[in-house]
Amino acid sequence: MVLKLILVLCLIFVGIKSASVFNAESFASYHERFHPTNNDTSTFIVGGLPVDISSYRYQVSLQYWHRHMCGGALISNLWVLTAAHCTKMFIFPLPKYSMSVRLGSRFQQNEGFVYQIAEVIDHPQYNFNTIDYDISLLRLGRAVTFGNTIQPIPLPSRDQALVPGSVCTITGWGTLTQGGVTPAGLQMVQVPLISNESCNQYYSTGTGPAAITDGMMCAGSPYGGRDACQNDSGGPLVVDGLLIGIVSWGYGCAQYQAPGVYANVVFFRDWIQQHSGL
Repeated sequence: MVLKLILVLCLIFVGIKSASVFNAESFASYHERFHPTNNDTSTFIVGGLPVDISSYRYQVSLQYWHRHMCGGALISNLWVLTAAHCTKMFIFPLPKYSMSVRLGSRFQQNEGFVYQIAEVIDHPQYNFNTIDYDISLLRLGRAVTFGNTIQPIPLPSRDQALVPGSVCTITGWGTLTQGGVTPAGLQMVQVPLISNESCNQYYSTGTGPAAITDGMMCAGSPYGGRDACQNDSGGPLVVDGLLIGIVSWGYGCAQYQAPGVYANVVFFRDWIQQHSGL
């Protein structure tokens, strides 16, 4: 009995240890799951322009062991909204002590202010296979001081209309060309909002990992050329100054008739209020 107990404890320790020592390279390969680009492992906002953080003061770099891995959006002095798949390695939660956020800088690796994460609240219905309910709240370890480069973005109301054709703004970091060098500065691209009905038609061939559900929304040109991509995951999609979506998944990046798919913030408005009070 004692030997069995020791064996079980050893297995638990190995499991915990294995789940906590993933490095950044492993995390990058995991993100290929969400943007399988025919052996293209580059990570970029496609068709974007360099911008200054003063125009996008809500933009967050979510970092794993001090290296950029995802985007996020500051929604108050204590809370950040991101994608649930950004806080996990496969189905294993990343340890919160390995994650931090950088605010107030157009650079992903320097300047601005770094805050540790005190609590991670993934949506309990997040599904790794369908990538549905892909949303997570991060509570910071200390309150953020607002200023010229740091401000929260307003959330939409629960009855906010999502009008197809609306201009959506996406921001994030990543390489500008396939296989290129990662730029130091923040990038921005604008794409039109697409109805879920139209988006389901694009993904009805089975190329996407999931159907477009009520918890998702789509944006992008049907001809491709402009899109978010892998390390932009978790970043904000903004319409008229409101945080409407969170970068979630897509078939490749900026592909023909394969728009980007986002977590629908309006759909999750009650869940956000329940856990953050916002």
